[in-house]
Amino acid sequence: MNILKKTVAGGLFSLSLLSASAFAHFVVDNDQSSVFFISTKNLNVSEIHHFKSIKGTMEKDGKFALDINLASVETGIEIRNTRMQEQLFKVESFPKAHVSATLPAEVLAMDKGQNLHIQLPATLSLMGIEKVLDLDLVITKTIDEQYVVTSAQPVLIGAADVGLKEGVEILQKLAGLSSIGLTVPVSFNLVLNKH
Repeated sequence: MNILKKTVAGGLFSLSLLSASAFAHFVVDNDQSSVFFISTKNLNVSEIHHFKSIKGTMEKDGKFALDINLASVETGIEIRNTRMQEQLFKVESFPKAHVSATLPAEVLAMDKGQNLHIQLPATLSLMGIEKVLDLDLVITKTIDEQYVVTSAQPVLIGAADVGLKEGVEILQKLAGLSSIGLTVPVSFNLVLNKH
């Protein structure tokens, strides 16, 4: 998701040292990429879910953007998919989650076969609410000049912080559960191809 530990704190490294020609435009490969989250019900029953449709880009200036199609949520149970789409994410009004960040110059200058371990702030936009996340990432540039961005540890997202608490409570009642956890671990593995 031989690691060189780097911490990106405060301001990011200047990108002015790199010319536009030194870095290409990259696009997230949906077929090779994944975004997973874990839900916990009745205190100790945990299940893994994922989104089937994601789109993203990494630009020459280090700007990274990822869109997650919330209607593509896959839980393995059709009625649960529908309930999450309609009651939790309210996809008719909020069809996607958006993540944005600016990658530091050291990522843009990576050599083929190199790994970096960095901490990076990112902004999650969900349900009309913006939440800053602290991401712990392992970034690899492959010999084929792909970038692979992996969560080194899960990102914990609180339902109340992103407008999902009410939806979780509705799902709990519909399913007749004693509880559904309000903090959700999210993990991801993103493969970006040169475009």
